[in-house]
Amino acid sequence: LSRLDEGQALEIEPVDLCTVAVDAINDVGVTASEHRFVADLPDEAVLVNGDPSRLQQVLGNLLANARNHTPVGVTVTTTLVVVDGMAKLTVRDDGPGIDPDLLPDLFGRFVRADKARSRSTSSTGLGLAIVSSIVQAHGGNVSVASIPGCTEFTVTMPTVAGGNSAAAVIGVAAQPQ
Repeated sequence: LSRLDEGQALEIEPVDLCTVAVDAINDVGVTASEHRFVADLPDEAVLVNGDPSRLQQVLGNLLANARNHTPVGVTVTTTLVVVDGMAKLTVRDDGPGIDPDLLPDLFGRFVRADKARSRSTSSTGLGLAIVSSIVQAHGGNVSVASIPGCTEFTVTMPTVAGGNSAAAVIGVAAQPQ
């Protein structure tokens, strides 16, 4: 988070968000067998200009939050679609929802869920602030909508084919291969 605040350059290259999603879902699935993780991904690659490790961190944080802040038996669905040159990556769960009082500040630093609503005791309250910073550094945005039975985080980023690459948006030259 500090490095992003300092404006340190990302290592930009074409990244397939489908691959990032599959890897992140497989990683969290190993640690959360009591949840059901579902992928609804397109058959073809969805390319964005981005830093692969940072994009993996975004999805990893969102999936880990779903694992840590929902009860056993919850289904977490990761969906990826392209609309008007924008990749739209959604992580949705059918858990109890997020306290409405937290929603306006959810992407702030040190925001933590009520301990009664969370199974995790080691949260720093920085995960969603990191997600937001990384997504913004890639020229995108992240949002959340939550009611009991449906919490949905949506990350939107320009695709390579959309003609509005993240490298152009954030002013970072692509790294040579």
